[in-house]
Amino acid sequence: MTTLFLLSLAAAKPEAPEPETPRDYFNSGARMLQQSNLWRAEYCFEKALGSQSERFQNPALYNLGQVRYTQGIEELKKGPSAGAASGRGRAASQHATQATHGADEALASGEMDKLVNAYLQGRGARRELKEALKAVKAALNACGKTLAKWQRADGDFKSAVELEPKDADSKFNADVVDKSIAKLVDSIQQLQQMANAMGQQNQDLGEKMKQMRGKIPAPNMPPGAPGDEEEDEDFPQGKEPGQKEEGPTKEGGEIPLTPEQASWLLDAFGSGHLLLPVEPTKGGVPKGKEPW
Repeated sequence: MTTLFLLSLAAAKPEAPEPETPRDYFNSGARMLQQSNLWRAEYCFEKALGSQSERFQNPALYNLGQVRYTQGIEELKKGPSAGAASGRGRAASQHATQATHGADEALASGEMDKLVNAYLQGRGARRELKEALKAVKAALNACGKTLAKWQRADGDFKSAVELEPKDADSKFNADVVDKSIAKLVDSIQQLQQMANAMGQQNQDLGEKMKQMRGKIPAPNMPPGAPGDEEEDEDFPQGKEPGQKEEGPTKEGGEIPLTPEQASWLLDAFGSGHLLLPVEPTKGGVPKGKEPW
């Protein structure tokens, strides 16, 4: 059974003054973590860690890992899930493929009705691609920010183990976060590949439409067609897998998770291993180490 760092502390008032000692900062950070005030908790634990007081190094790192892991989950809530964005991208890609084939047939036949119909189909497919690319970009952005947070959490837990090799809780959490990062990187790679493919489809279909415009007389041009000569959207690049905004250190308007995102998180850890306030023997890991 896991023993948490549980120490006595008089209940602090909300109007408590700014902490002064490493102990004050640690205890304040623990309270903020319990209240889900993640930014303030991170600040306080970093201050406790920066004091170089040996007593607070391991527990502060452990709690920083908890904070940053949770921050990563919060980032995932800010964008569409990778699965939803991928599904939208696949549908748009299929329609773009059909539109490109239709354009090839119309160009080969030279028949005006086919050219006009193919042009309209291509215009709709390109608009769908544009919107799907935006969804993929938003998913990549959320995943990239989550990756940065989870990489830091991973570094925090592993640094805690370096300080106390017998710290089984930190080791367990580091293993869990490693699995999470691996699955997240897979999702990022898939999204990047899809966005690249859609970007190429958009470019190819655009060339076909230019050819059709050259063959359709002005009186036969569908209404609104001049607006289709807009510039192509840049491919929404995400961060390369494994790239870190902030490296692991010893210094330590949102929407709820959809059922798909919740399932994604469970699958990432296998057997329901989540960073939850339960004991490792029951399949989870303990919550943040508490004040003393």
